[in-house]
Amino acid sequence: MTTTPSLLLRGGAGSVLRFEGGGPVTLRRTDKEHRIPLAAIQLVHAEGRSVAIVLSAPEGTEPRIYRVTDVSEAAALAFADAVTAALPAEPAPDGAALVTTFALADPPPRATRNWIVGGVVAAVLVAVDVFVALRAPKGEYAFGFLMALVFGGIGAFMIHLAGVETYRQWHLPRHGITVMGEFSHYTNNRKVYRFTDATGGRHTYTTTSGPDRIELAYDPRDPRRVVHPAGPYERIGIAFVTLLGCGIAGGSLYALGAILFVTVKG
Repeated sequence: MTTTPSLLLRGGAGSVLRFEGGGPVTLRRTDKEHRIPLAAIQLVHAEGRSVAIVLSAPEGTEPRIYRVTDVSEAAALAFADAVTAALPAEPAPDGAALVTTFALADPPPRATRNWIVGGVVAAVLVAVDVFVALRAPKGEYAFGFLMALVFGGIGAFMIHLAGVETYRQWHLPRHGITVMGEFSHYTNNRKVYRFTDATGGRHTYTTTSGPDRIELAYDPRDPRRVVHPAGPYERIGIAFVTLLGCGIAGGSLYALGAILFVTVKG
């Protein structure tokens, strides 16, 4: 008598794929858990560091696919082999109808941790500013220290925004899934487009302008990460914001260093 193994895959964006052996395959994301009976699965395909669970579908319709990426290649192959060996001879006609989805309780918000870290950093910076006010040759140095912090934060924020957008513009069109977004309606003078991901989920993308249909590239691990591939003028704008942020942040760091040096030197 052979025992079906119990396997677990941890992928990107907090996704967890689990197979207990004989029972359903469960896919847990950050906000939902999908329970996929073996009878609903047409095939399980491992390719590199990703696993795709393809559901059975009526003839003439697109099958629903659940995909987990950023896993070990060896683990992906072992998972696909184990589930494939447990599949029934004939899958159900419509696998998507057998899948049950549960909303998960919200995990401890990252915002809470960010506030704690931000509070600690702010306390340290206030302590340093008090030190500058007490030790610096001129009282204006404390005000200058605060202004350098403010402008440094603005520069860092600009670099962060431009860096995230640059990464998405490079990564998603190459490694994501590209679909056509259909114009839906206006919201606050912005155009809202709707698109459907590979699992059948519906999402929106908002931008200032565009035709009735636009290309959208999204992250299959998190379809909320979506971009409209930028044109040359948009790329120039992103590059300009990045350079401006670097200049502001660099000048602010220099000012902070100069003020601290003068303060410590006395």
